Order: sequence, then structure tokens, then C-alpha cells
Amino acid sequence: MGDRFVDSRWLGRYRQTMPDLAYVNGEILPLNRAMVHVEDRGFQFADSVYEVLRTYDGRLFAVDEHLARLEQSMAAIELTPPLSRAELARILKELVRRSEFREAVVYLQITRGVAPRHRAIPPNARPTVVATVRELAPAPERLSGPGIKIITVTDFRWARCDIKTTALLANVLAFHQARKVGADDAVFVAADGTIEESTAGNVFVVRGGQLLTPPTGARLLAGITRRKIIEAAGVAGVPCREGVLTREELWRADEVFLSSTTAQITPVGWVDGQPVGNGQCGPVTARIYEAFLRLARAASE
Repeated sequence: MGDRFVDSRWLGRYRQTMPDLAYVNGEILPLNRAMVHVEDRGFQFADSVYEVLRTYDGRLFAVDEHLARLEQSMAAIELTPPLSRAELARILKELVRRSEFREAVVYLQITRGVAPRHRAIPPNARPTVVATVRELAPAPERLSGPGIKIITVTDFRWARCDIKTTALLANVLAFHQARKVGADDAVFVAADGTIEESTAGNVFVVRGGQLLTPPTGARLLAGITRRKIIEAAGVAGVPCREGVLTREELWRADEVFLSSTTAQITPVGWVDGQPVGNGQCGPVTARIYEAFLRLARAASE
């Protein structure tokens, strides 16, 4: 797939009114001009996978790891990669460069492509590649203040949450359920009462100075930020263990936080209406975040 990058002089005329950019099948253009076909299988069947990356100081963070996970997702749904990892990385870096954003969120989605609507996988469809870049607020230097409010909800998602697909209706509904009761997010709980993940990130618990997080598997996504937080905890001198966590352990934790690419670390102050500690960002969480931020900035490219 050849790149038809638009002339930067033309793009510059849109800079003040529409700085957000999109890449669609070889062309970079203002986001409000980007379109995909109505019979794209990503639109009609959620037959697609995606990744979300961010930048620090204008440089992409963990791009190779995100693209490696994207390849795993494509393999899981038997979607042949339309571009190499190096080509995708070049496209994303070009998007970031043209946006001129110092802090940005980059969204990448690959669908199976356009075909007449039918549940059978089309043998000759050409995959659709879409990417967008939007500005992010600068990452805070340290964490402090009240944590967010979360609720726990019974998991009603499909059984392959380790595949990063765009089939996220259950996540949307769980998040909406949280908002209806005045909470900020929801955490999925399995039928046996064990914690899995939030609607858009992984869950961490601090107890007795130790960091705990559920193990990876089919029921949760192995977050790139999750992996980096475990690494940062080691740098910060905080022992970390992966293991099964129950809803009751979440209620009794000294500290709780969520992790995601864009939010990085989000302290939790209340779970199901019960306070976590004093409801503020805990000292261990703050220490891990500072180590994570140093690691992220050093590792960005």
C-alpha cells in the first residue's frame, strides 16, 4: 500500500481550525475529512483490532510493543497484516510529526476491509488501515489529591478479552452504568468474585507495601502500561506480585489504582461507595508513578 501523504503546505491551511489528523489507507488528511466505506467490516461487525499509543515530548512511547500486540490480535482473528511493523511505525511517527503536538494520543485500527455484508470472512477483502492523532494534556509530574470513584460489575463480555478488538459495547454499557450512579469507572468481576480489569485499563492494589495485580489471560488484556508499571515498581523498590484478587480484597486494599495508555496511573479513592484508605492518592501509588514517568520519557522514541 503506497503512501499518498498530502502536501504539507495544503495541510498547513487547516492547522488553526482542525489540527487533529487522520491516516486512511495511505493518505494523511484533517480528521473531519476522513471517511471509511459504509460496508467496512469494522463498522458492520466490529471485525477489526486496534491499539492506542501516546507520546511524551513529541515521541511515541513503547511503539514496538504496541505493534507487536497488534500483530497478536490480528493473528487471533486470522487477519493478515496489510503493512509491516516498520511501515506502521513510520506512519504513526509521521502523523505525530505533522501534528506538532508535544503530548498526543494516537489511535490505530485495522479492519478486515470492505465486502458485502455477510458473516462469512471474505477471502479477498483488502484491510482498512486507519490512524488518528489528537492532543493530550501534559502528564502531571506527580500524583496527589482525591482518587476517582469506581464500582464493580459482573462481567458480561465475550471470553477473549485478551484480543484487542473494537467490539467494546459491554465496556461502553459498564462505563455508562458507573456514570449513572455517580462513579467514574467500573471494574469487571468474574462469576467467582475475582477481579479482572476496568472498562479501559488494568487494576492494581497496594496492600502492606506490596503491589498486586490480576494475572494476564483470556479474561483481561495484557496492558503495555501495565507491564511498564510492574517494571517501574521494581525501580521504585516496591515488590510486585501477579495473583488472583477478589472483590473483598479490592474493598480492603490500602491503595488502588487503574492503568491505561492515556491516563497512565489513576488513583482510586472509593470502591462501591467504600473509601480506599483516606480516599486520596496513596504514597506507594505516587512513588510508582514518578518512577513510571521517568521510565516512559527515557524510553520514548
